[in-house]
Amino acid sequence: MAVIWSGTLMVDGLRTILNSEEGQTREAVTDPSAPGFEAFVEQTWSMLVVTEDEDASLVGVAVLAVSDRAEGGGTVLLVPGDLYVDACGGPGCSLADLHGADGIDNARALLGSLLGTDFTGVASLTPTSWTNLVKPVSPLPITLKHDLLQIIEDGTSVVRFSTADNSLAAADVVNLLALPDRGGSLGILRRHSMFWEAWLSAVAAGAEPSRNLPAVDMELVRLVETLARGEMRVETSPWVMSGDSMVADPAALEQIADAMFPFPIPTESGSAPTVRLLNGTGDFGIDAYARQVVRAAGVDIAVVGNFRNFNVIQTRVVYREPEMQEAATALAVAIHAGVIFDEAASPAADLTVVIGADFTARAG
Repeated sequence: MAVIWSGTLMVDGLRTILNSEEGQTREAVTDPSAPGFEAFVEQTWSMLVVTEDEDASLVGVAVLAVSDRAEGGGTVLLVPGDLYVDACGGPGCSLADLHGADGIDNARALLGSLLGTDFTGVASLTPTSWTNLVKPVSPLPITLKHDLLQIIEDGTSVVRFSTADNSLAAADVVNLLALPDRGGSLGILRRHSMFWEAWLSAVAAGAEPSRNLPAVDMELVRLVETLARGEMRVETSPWVMSGDSMVADPAALEQIADAMFPFPIPTESGSAPTVRLLNGTGDFGIDAYARQVVRAAGVDIAVVGNFRNFNVIQTRVVYREPEMQEAATALAVAIHAGVIFDEAASPAADLTVVIGADFTARAG
């Protein structure tokens, strides 16, 4: 079955789109597998979720991304609070240190830089927020590998959560997430993963995930409900220990970011050329790879679709404004394509990339 642009497009059968070669409007093509189909992309729906304790200290960070608004599903990427960062204006510090000094905005900017995208929204969750979110499915089933200890006022340690506990009350969510772990940073990350998997599974249970969430008009609630309607995964794999520090594995992080954000939100508005990416081969299996290669060249994909025929041999970059020649040439070099100047090219984006058979051959 052809893999096409399902779930990421804004398609309106009443709209027309400019013909790339003739600069003329034509009747809209609504079949994503047909020659001539084009649609503006809808940037990946995502949210940065920051959990804080009663003292506003960072407890955890999660990046949620929906894979398909219609069918649901997506990914939750957990980010360790003690992730080593080099963004404090001095010696390296942790994400929690950055959050404590500069708040959520700088943490958002840092994670946006790491993932190559901004986020649709940000949610700052307190213990009370989590209580309200989880209450409809409370208590959650949990499995602890060992007892979790808490230091009380007199300095002694007491068991806060025992391995004998097999359920988690909504009011205890942040307490569970905030406690240290004998397994160190990786142990804490695994515990956060256990919680998210348990909660999302509980939300997804039954025919209507919305019934397992609070009846409030919040974007986070709508996003989680959409996640729960499809296949979900919780990711912790791009974070590894390096000595005593938790760091990112660049290759693993890039792979996950590409999968989570096929159409990322630019971190700096208007800073990169926009691209109209057209398949000129009819081989839809190449679309995801083409997207990754073009995005890696530092451009933003604004329109996707198919060329007017599927007989294109050579991949080419088309520009219509003389001032875009340098950008077109740079993109062409990056993706091994030819360059064409065409004043009649579509104005829907700064540049048009038409994928040809040579690109498919290079992809193997």
